[in-house]
Amino acid sequence: MKPSVTIMSVAEINLFQTGNAREGRMAVKQFPLETGVPGVEMEFSWNAYEKGYGTPRHKHTFDQFRFALEGDREIKDGYLKPGDCGFYPEGASYGPQLQTAPSTGLGLQFQGAAGIPYLRHDDLNRAAKALAAEGGSFTGGVYTRIMPDGRKITKDGHAACFEYLTGNKIEFPQPRFAEPIVMHPSAVIWVADRELAGVEHKRLGTFGNSGVRLTRLAPGAKIPARVEADAEIRYLIAGSITYGGKTWQGGETADAGTYMWVQAGAEVGEIGSPEGGTFFVIELPMLADIAAAQAHANSKEREPQLV
Repeated sequence: MKPSVTIMSVAEINLFQTGNAREGRMAVKQFPLETGVPGVEMEFSWNAYEKGYGTPRHKHTFDQFRFALEGDREIKDGYLKPGDCGFYPEGASYGPQLQTAPSTGLGLQFQGAAGIPYLRHDDLNRAAKALAAEGGSFTGGVYTRIMPDGRKITKDGHAACFEYLTGNKIEFPQPRFAEPIVMHPSAVIWVADRELAGVEHKRLGTFGNSGVRLTRLAPGAKIPARVEADAEIRYLIAGSITYGGKTWQGGETADAGTYMWVQAGAEVGEIGSPEGGTFFVIELPMLADIAAAQAHANSKEREPQLV
């Protein structure tokens, strides 16, 4: 299928409540994200955490980016103030986390460098319901079950769901970073784009084959139509842009903000900004890298074998 561009307002996405085997409640707006690479899943969402939402100290089999919008994201070893960005790498422990006040933000969860397939939240929620039906319970992000022989099973809620879905004991990759990395964009200077007048970037960090930045268009600036070699998530957090004959508004709330998903190799039309605008951008060259590796492996399988 030809690589494509998806653009939509956050207001078009339904808000749903979820706990995902955690303590407290969060509300999520899940954006459509088709990677274009077989076997590789990702999830990008606008998230609202209620007071009382929390998790125990834990770690993941996947990588995660978070960008705080309104309210503090109260995470030990990864605390985010509004405007901060955090990278939470696979295998690195962090937490606990407990919201003493509401908070909103953007989040991407995706396959890390170890190549462990990412499990989507709808599958994890299905697993949590099945485990509860079997007699287990989730409290404070911890799964507990008393077995018929009296044994007590206690484990992280996410780990319990992972093991239910895969049928395998969860094994965490060795962390390539000792702990989460918190980036403060307010301390990073804007750097002019080398080619485009009126376009500036704050490059926040590159972590192997993924990275994050802010991109700002001055009033009247344009990004010309072009083919993008690498995939990017672009979320308009301020100002407005024109694209595809429409005006798209930026923002940080459940009703204001524009999501743009650019698949690797997609033809992207001209982006204009008569009044100026700012994107939060997640760079994902990893997808083109994985696709190239898959193509190479497939070509090797098709090569005639010498006898």
